Amino acid sequence: MVSAHPPSSIPFLALGAWILTVGWFGFNVMSAQLIEDVSGLVAVNSLMAMVGGTLAALVVGRNDPGFIHNGPLAGLVAVCAGSDLMHPLGALTTGAIAGALFVRMFMVTQNRWKIDDVLGVWPLHGLCGAWGGIAAGIFGAKALGVRGGVDLAAQLLGTLGGVAVAVLGSLVVYGLLKQFVGLRLDPEAEFNGADLSIHKISATAEREINW
Repeated sequence: MVSAHPPSSIPFLALGAWILTVGWFGFNVMSAQLIEDVSGLVAVNSLMAMVGGTLAALVVGRNDPGFIHNGPLAGLVAVCAGSDLMHPLGALTTGAIAGALFVRMFMVTQNRWKIDDVLGVWPLHGLCGAWGGIAAGIFGAKALGVRGGVDLAAQLLGTLGGVAVAVLGSLVVYGLLKQFVGLRLDPEAEFNGADLSIHKISATAEREINW
């Protein structure tokens, strides 16, 4: 049975995730490009979505550290589209849904569909990003007491358009790679892992006896 690969190093996983989390405030808040244009709402909503994603991943992921450290990233990915529109409670909800969505779909991708997406790129950035586009249309509505300016139908259409471009582009790129290069290692190299087979270094150096 194929199951999700455990992280080779929880400390490095945590370090990478939290460097991204801190850096996220730099590019999301400072996307205004000018200090005088910086929005406190964007900063607060980023923080609230991060909290929502962390808590949801903690609960749904049953205290798994891999999920806990990716939960805030799921929330931050999802809130980007509407971080200047939502009420902080909307951002918290958006992040919580994203955190739960990431955990569930990561396990489905690895265990049921047997797709080797070790970093969870598709559920974290793909699905949570798509949810964020839709969430901007839901929680950015004037009826919820925010400034509005977005339309749910337009957000749905734009999100679906982005998904279509990604799917079609992937089919072309991966189709060409499969045809001319190949997408998989040979069985022996796959068993040993790409770290050793391609890069000639182990992901778990502390366990090696021949260093």
